[in-house]
Amino acid sequence: MQITIARAMTRKKTIKAQLDKITKDISQHGAINNKRLHILSDEKKDIKKNHQESIDKVKALFQQFYDLKDNYIKLTVAINKANLETDIVITGKTMKIAEALVYKNDIQAYFENLKFAYQKAVSKATAEVDQFNKNMKTEGLSEQVKKEVLADVLYLVPIEKMDELDAFLVEFMTEIDGTLNEVNARTFVEVDID
Repeated sequence: MQITIARAMTRKKTIKAQLDKITKDISQHGAINNKRLHILSDEKKDIKKNHQESIDKVKALFQQFYDLKDNYIKLTVAINKANLETDIVITGKTMKIAEALVYKNDIQAYFENLKFAYQKAVSKATAEVDQFNKNMKTEGLSEQVKKEVLADVLYLVPIEKMDELDAFLVEFMTEIDGTLNEVNARTFVEVDID
């Protein structure tokens, strides 16, 4: 069967909910006191028939669980395969969906931390420069001499690098969700599910 990645992802969410429900049902009905009738059975007079019907229903739940699990795996594999093969363009850069997802889910946080770390270093250096300059006696010095004796922040990371980082965080991360939604809605995967 052919379905879009978006539909496959929705189907996976549905399967997760179904697996949760089956698990809950098993926790409530998976075992009983053998001297009592089981609630799963419609048979209310013959305890042996009641128990057999309940056993059959619980077996069916287990089978359904494993069938759903198999479909979930097939959908996931099909999506992952498509993500490894499908190109997308974000901010003029062409990459595979899988690569874009790594940026979104993993690398973005590192870029944000890097930006924060650099801003922290600049703030610290600025405070040190301000303190240094505050302690300097510059009364009566010419502007040229003041320029030579007063401290200034030395930026060890080129400003262009930080501008690139900012551009990535703003442009790439803004575009990625919309671009992925578009691609997922029109990219088909082949999957053999029930």
